[in-house]
Amino acid sequence: MFCLRSSLYVPFAQMLPTSPTIDISRYAMYKHTLFVLRNIVVTVSTGVAISAMAQPAPLINVPLVTAPSVVPKRAAAQIDWNIMATAHSPAQPINDFIKDWDAPLDSGKHAYAQGRVSLNVRPPDSAISYGLAWRYDYLLSFNQDTADLYWQYQNKQLPNQNQNYQLQLEAQHNERIGANIGFTQQIMPNWQLTTYANIWQGQHVLDGAIKGNLTSQAFPEGEIVRNLDRLNKIDTSIDYYYDEPALKEEDLNWYPDKPSGYGYSLDLNLTGQLSQNTRLSIRGYDILGRMHWQDAPSTQYILDYDINRPTTDKTRGQLDTDDVTQTLPWRVEGSLMHELDEQWQLGAHGQVNDVHDLYQLSAGYKMEQMAYSVTLTGLIEPQTQSLGLALDSQYGGIKLLTDSLDAEKAKRSEISLYGRYAW
Repeated sequence: MFCLRSSLYVPFAQMLPTSPTIDISRYAMYKHTLFVLRNIVVTVSTGVAISAMAQPAPLINVPLVTAPSVVPKRAAAQIDWNIMATAHSPAQPINDFIKDWDAPLDSGKHAYAQGRVSLNVRPPDSAISYGLAWRYDYLLSFNQDTADLYWQYQNKQLPNQNQNYQLQLEAQHNERIGANIGFTQQIMPNWQLTTYANIWQGQHVLDGAIKGNLTSQAFPEGEIVRNLDRLNKIDTSIDYYYDEPALKEEDLNWYPDKPSGYGYSLDLNLTGQLSQNTRLSIRGYDILGRMHWQDAPSTQYILDYDINRPTTDKTRGQLDTDDVTQTLPWRVEGSLMHELDEQWQLGAHGQVNDVHDLYQLSAGYKMEQMAYSVTLTGLIEPQTQSLGLALDSQYGGIKLLTDSLDAEKAKRSEISLYGRYAW
C-alpha cells in the first residue's frame, strides 16, 4: 500500500494515460521504499509460502528424495502419485516469515517455499507415461541491510543513525498446472533415463527486484524524530510484474486484467547401479523452463530523494502491460544409497535450487512385514540441524523433516509422500 491517502492519488490517476507516469511526494519516499520491502517480501511470501505449505505437495518415487524410479517394462499398467512441500527461512522462523516478519532476524540471505504434486500413468509394456502436475515456486534473495531495514520498519523502530543501507532484493513466484509425457530408455546396463516434457498453464506470477541505497542521518542520542527526518538520501529502483498488484496500484485507478500464461519445461530422472550394493538416483525439475505471460501488468519506480537538493522530489514511476518471459526456478534432487547387508543401508542426499543447496545423511533398516518389506530411515541435515524420518515400501512412503517440533520455531520443514498401484 502507498502510505499517502488514496484521495491524494485519485486526481493524478484520473489524468493518467494507459502507461501513466506517477509523481510521488517527498513524504512518501521513505515509506515507498519500505513498503515495497513489505509487499515483495511479505505480501508475496504470505500468499506464496502459505499456499505452498497448505496445499498438497509433491513427493518422491524412489526412497527418500527422488520421484518413483522407473522399472523395466511390465505386463501390468501402473499409476504413481507424488506430493512434496519444502520450505527454508534462515533469517527467522517460517511461521513468522510467512506472516509478517515479526521475529528478530538472525542470519541468512534467502528464503524459499516449493511444492509439487504429480499423477502419472504408464500403460502395460510401454516406455511412455502420461501425467498431470501442479508446481509451486517462491524464492526470495536479499542482503542483510535490506532485511534489517525492513525489520526496523515493520516493528516501528527508527533506522540506525548515520548508516548507508545497500538495498538488494529479488522475489520470484510462480504457480502452475499442466500435463506431461514421459519417455524411458535404457542407456546402459542397469541405468535408465526418463525424460518428461511438461506443458504449463500459469495460475499466479510475481517477479521483481529492488536495488539501490538509503542513507540515514545522525541525531543526538535520545532525540525524538520522525522516520522521514532520519533520511538523508534515497536512490532506489523498483521493478516488478505480477498477476495481482502488490503495491496498492488500485489507488491510482490501475485495475489491469489478469495475464494469461503458458510455458514448458523438462524433468529428468536418472537411476542406476554404481555397484551391486550401491545405487544412484538424480531427478531434475523444470530444466530449461520458461513461462510466457501475455499482457502482464508491471510497475516501475525510481525513488530519488536528497535532503540537500533544492528540488527534493524526483521520484517517478510507470504502470504498463507487456508480454514477458519468466525463467522457471530449476530444482535438482539426488540420492546415493549403499546396502551394508540385507537389513542396513546408508545414504547421502542432496537438494539444490536457484538460491540454496542442502544435503542429508541417512541410515535405514529394512523390515519384513507380511508379504512385503518396509524400510525405516533416519535422516540428518547438518546445515539446518534438522532431523527426519522416512518410511518406504513397494506401495508408497512418507518422509518428514524439520529442525523443530514446535511449528512456531521451525526454520526448515519438509514433507514428502508417494504411492504406486499396478493392475
